[in-house]
Amino acid sequence: MTKLSDAVYLGRLPDVRMSFQLLGLHARKVDSSWTYPSHEHSMYEVHWMMDGQMNMVVNGQSYRQSVGDLLFIRPGMTHSCTGAGPEGFTYFSVHFSIHDTSFCRELNRCKDIYYPANSNLALGLSPSLSTLYGLATEHLSSSLTSSKQMKVHAAVFELLGSLVGQLSQQASVTLSRKETIAHQIAEHIEDSVRYIHLHGEIQESDRTWIQDIAKSLSISPSQVNRIFRQVYGIAPRKFLSETLLNEAQRLLKQTDLNIDHIAMMLGYKTNAHFSRQFKRWTGIAPSEYRSHSQQEGEANVVDD
Repeated sequence: MTKLSDAVYLGRLPDVRMSFQLLGLHARKVDSSWTYPSHEHSMYEVHWMMDGQMNMVVNGQSYRQSVGDLLFIRPGMTHSCTGAGPEGFTYFSVHFSIHDTSFCRELNRCKDIYYPANSNLALGLSPSLSTLYGLATEHLSSSLTSSKQMKVHAAVFELLGSLVGQLSQQASVTLSRKETIAHQIAEHIEDSVRYIHLHGEIQESDRTWIQDIAKSLSISPSQVNRIFRQVYGIAPRKFLSETLLNEAQRLLKQTDLNIDHIAMMLGYKTNAHFSRQFKRWTGIAPSEYRSHSQQEGEANVVDD
């Protein structure tokens, strides 16, 4: 029998554990007198012009949008809009939030807001925006099937990938040595989570696994903690806990496995230990979380 240790990687990608929300995605056709008052919100917004012309004021700066032009508005930016032509206009807007420090850092590297229709960013995002627009108009007449909802997710990931790729190129910024090390630490933590999934064991001691990471990167354990905090804004242990919490929430929401089974899969020796930790993270027990999630799902079905 071949041992696991004898296997050789031919390729590898980091684990994908991104939590995001897609909110307020809509297309709207309005007349020339239509206005939207000044406001701000905690989400990123991609505002794409589909027909006509409009004026958008962002943080006191006025931008005139024509067909194909795109605005990328970041959280906390005040903005308002008015028509700029006699025929009215049509626009498509995508609001989203992402709970990923390094991803958000990439989104915020470049400070530009306005991207004309012939810019690399507008051209790069137009295919996924067109897909989302088509699905949005379809959803207006009838609820999307599960397969169509997955197409929404696929288009969103394509949109986010194109957005970060284009903004990173425009900013012409390479990762610093500190950021590179922090990303390597994150990959080691993901390896720890993968180990938990494969073997059902959690290393109880922070010191043990942090020392292992430090040794592999030829730095000290204190540097592991300091560098990771500086780049990600949280301690490595908290990053591990949040990753485990996300997985616990996914299993409670998306499977009918009993809580004892989920606790075992996540490396906890007892259901009680898992339940105490989950309540420490969220303020409620796993059974309550599952019950609330099911009620929300039923409410969404009724709303549709």
